[in-house]
Amino acid sequence: MDLVSGRGFSVEGFDATEALGKALNNFAVPLGIWTVALLLAGGATLPDFLSGLRVHGPYLVLLGGLLLSLAFRIGRAFFVLASLAAAYFAFLLFVDREPAGAATQAVSAALCVFVPLNITVFTLLRERGILNAPGLRRLCLPLIEAGVIAAILISDAPEFAEVLSRPIVERLALPGIVLPQWGLVFTAAAIVTGVVCAVLRGSVIDAAFAAAAASFALGCNSLPSFGAFAWFCAAAGLIVAFAVVQDSHRLAFYDELTGLPGRRALNERLMAIDGHFTLAMVDIDHFKAFNDTWGHDVGDQVLKLVAAQLQRVGGGGTAYRYGGEEFALLFPGRRGEGVVEHIEALRRRIDEYKVMLRQERRRRETAGTGKAAAADDAPAGKWISVTISIGVAERDSRTDAPAGVIEAADRALYRAKAAGRNRVVSH
Repeated sequence: MDLVSGRGFSVEGFDATEALGKALNNFAVPLGIWTVALLLAGGATLPDFLSGLRVHGPYLVLLGGLLLSLAFRIGRAFFVLASLAAAYFAFLLFVDREPAGAATQAVSAALCVFVPLNITVFTLLRERGILNAPGLRRLCLPLIEAGVIAAILISDAPEFAEVLSRPIVERLALPGIVLPQWGLVFTAAAIVTGVVCAVLRGSVIDAAFAAAAASFALGCNSLPSFGAFAWFCAAAGLIVAFAVVQDSHRLAFYDELTGLPGRRALNERLMAIDGHFTLAMVDIDHFKAFNDTWGHDVGDQVLKLVAAQLQRVGGGGTAYRYGGEEFALLFPGRRGEGVVEHIEALRRRIDEYKVMLRQERRRRETAGTGKAAAADDAPAGKWISVTISIGVAERDSRTDAPAGVIEAADRALYRAKAAGRNRVVSH
């Protein structure tokens, strides 16, 4: 995130290039799965020991995805996967086994519309979990859709299929497209919504929803063929299930506020280094005063500001969020004297920038009195400075264990703070 604005830093910023790059990275796995599905649906043969995937693969993928999203409490993915699973079973019951007729057309048309509609809705909604009141309310949408299809089948009314199959624009024919135009509209809405949300939020789940909608549309375009629909439906489920794993991994190893890898990622990286390395512990000076004076919203923006600068450190360093206002910089294979100049340049760069408060802080109540404490209000347009203190240590014969290097860097950091802050001290 680029926070540079005019002479200093704005409290908020949006880097379109960075967001687009992150979104493209989030689309890498879905597009890979989609390509494999295209090959399989096009007639590519599987080895004999994998031939059973054509029949059992969709069951395994959809069930596995549902269990994963349930285990990680990712409700949006759970309901999208539930929609895909319901569509697959509806296809098996009413499209694949039944002769072509009003029931087959009604179910086919409903699948082409309801599934992308659900994907669009759950892309726009924020995450609220599964086994709770919001989850139960969201379950109403697929249940209502299932009830509509059941009512149509029971009443044997062909009007529903006719309405969904009726073209929105007369004489609009797209070569190779047999989807009803309403299905194309809702599929386009699901794809566009997923792509936009993936870019703005940097969300792998939203990217998966967009790719899943496209994959499911390809499957519906092949109806009533079993093979192509099965592969594309399974691919859509696999895309969402894999996104659940990716998102859970991100939550476990990356800090949500700053986007930096967290302490767990740092510990695993340290354990994997056999040779020499240098570690710098970074602490934001007087951070508690930021929160107490300007509010936690400003404190969060200061953390993002410092994290954005730490990511740009030279010398081959990698930045980590260690906890609270403390960060770590890891330089694998580097000696302390070789990276101190890069760390010092980083400290100066942060010291030279100022943070602009864009909005006046709201008045807060003093605990237990109900009275507003106005003394801490921050006037809009005020510039405030940010400085950091840094302690540096390297692996040597005395501190060979990673935990020992961290302790040594912490001791150097404490000395930097005791010496007046806004400085770099080596162990």
